[in-house]
Amino acid sequence: MAYGQNAAWGFLPIRNLGSSTWNGQTTPYLIQSGYANNIFKGDLVYLGSDGFLHNLSDQQVGTYPTFQSLGVFWGASFQTSTATNPIDPASPGRSYWPAGTVTLNSVPAQAFVIDDPNIIFNIQSDAGGVPFNAQGATASISYSYVTGSTTNPTGNTITGNSLIVLNSSTIATAANLNVRIRAFVPVDGNVPSPANVGVGIPYNNVEVLIQNHSLAQRAVGL
Repeated sequence: MAYGQNAAWGFLPIRNLGSSTWNGQTTPYLIQSGYANNIFKGDLVYLGSDGFLHNLSDQQVGTYPTFQSLGVFWGASFQTSTATNPIDPASPGRSYWPAGTVTLNSVPAQAFVIDDPNIIFNIQSDAGGVPFNAQGATASISYSYVTGSTTNPTGNTITGNSLIVLNSSTIATAANLNVRIRAFVPVDGNVPSPANVGVGIPYNNVEVLIQNHSLAQRAVGL
């Protein structure tokens, strides 16, 4: 994370709600061979009616801000007919799922998801920033998309990291928004002034819970 700069990383796990350190635990799910959208490390995902994992971005701009998430994508493992990992082409670990990938013999990819609803994440805000009085509020996230698409998100194809940010214009109290803002990441220059109500620091980082989680039920914000 580059605090105060536009250098998004998506959802970065920090710790459990009970203050214990996140131990790296994930749950395996499956991605269907040929699935058409990217899934980057740190993206929100959900389990579709087909039984496979989907990027929350499938729901498009009008729906995903209030659509339930299963958790955060944290990498995958799958084989392709052409080796892309010369060190271990047979069973490579991938930091992200490239859109439209056809796996060897169409075997579903194994995805790893942080689906514990009590994990606290570090996420960057957008240029509007999160103001001091937004602690306890709820908000939605924002994707950046591949040119010409309304569902296929962009990300860092070198690191595999997501470019999801918190949408500061959506800060509210509704129980069905994507995240709940708990606190500011305690880094110098990241916490806005309590005196300037409603004024955030561009691209500041906050600690959040997934508010609209398919494995939890949460009250309204604030």
